[in-house]
Amino acid sequence: MMVAITGASGSGKSTLAQSLVQFAQAKADGPRTCLLSLDAYYRDLSHLTIPEREAVNFDRLEAIELPLFSDHLARLRLGERVAVPRYDFSQHTRVAGQTTQMGPSELVVVDGLLLGAWTGLAAAVDYTVFVETPVAVCLQRRLQRDCGERGRTEASVLEFWNSRVLPEFQRWEQGARARANQVVSGEVSVDETTVAVWKALAL
Repeated sequence: MMVAITGASGSGKSTLAQSLVQFAQAKADGPRTCLLSLDAYYRDLSHLTIPEREAVNFDRLEAIELPLFSDHLARLRLGERVAVPRYDFSQHTRVAGQTTQMGPSELVVVDGLLLGAWTGLAAAVDYTVFVETPVAVCLQRRLQRDCGERGRTEASVLEFWNSRVLPEFQRWEQGARARANQVVSGEVSVDETTVAVWKALAL
């Protein structure tokens, strides 16, 4: 089974995806499970200068190498193993020669912001969850993550948020929400939400 989890940046989608995988793995009779992040498929920009890389709009689907991601989804569905790229967010490049082997799995959980912008998502997976969280909460979480984990300044995070992140999310938000099989809150306990999603999947 292929399950996709999407929502705004900072909505809690990755936290939910990780929790769902851990929940499945903790069950004695649970399915073999893996977590695939769309973020790993950002295009390698090593051929560009640093200023050119910074000018790229990473909140548009064009920033993702969608053919490779789609191919990996299809191969995981067939029970095959895939080599997932490793991405360096501080440099906007893939880590040369390094990949993460993933699969075969019976349950593939996929998370990513731009999954919501991909109208072909429903045809590629079996079930989609949209995590709904107030924008103010999302921004605060984004600041904590990008400044603490990805080496970015608060000023750069705010500039990206106001000029790219929020406008792009608002462009596809309603469509993604309408297409989702299940809409959950990103403010309630992740344990509670994990159980609700698991029950809905009927695994």
